[in-house]
Amino acid sequence: MKKVVLPLILSFLIGTALFSQEITPNKVPVPVKRSFAKQFPGAKMVQYEQDNTDYIISFLEQDKQYIVTYNNSGEVIATDKEIEPAALPTEVSSSVKNNFPGYTIVTVVRREANDKGICFEMDLKKNDAGYSVRFSDKGEILQKIARRVEFKVATKTK
Repeated sequence: MKKVVLPLILSFLIGTALFSQEITPNKVPVPVKRSFAKQFPGAKMVQYEQDNTDYIISFLEQDKQYIVTYNNSGEVIATDKEIEPAALPTEVSSSVKNNFPGYTIVTVVRREANDKGICFEMDLKKNDAGYSVRFSDKGEILQKIARRVEFKVATKTK
């Protein structure tokens, strides 16, 4: 399987880099390390950041990119996971097709946050134009940002 670098995750990392700081594993609290090791025993290419009292861990597992945010007690606050467009819920796929006809899905990230539930963030492309869009798990558009998209296309919508 091809390793795909997710523009959404990269932009998240760049955004958090403005407010967070990369740290070494020895600066991560033991409860965070334990929780992470238990949840993701196959993690590779692990990087750690600290944002105030939260710890952001980005890594690869089974050729998928993840970003998991923990509080200092080791409880998960949010999880971002790269997924295939085919794994989108039917409501989200239908919303993409109805609201963005002719656009292709470039990347998809499933985001689960304790305080906000599940949403899907994706880049959509049509020629050189595109959007970064956040959908609820019911297919509602929560956020839409027009942008130029220059990334490799994962799949087409019909």
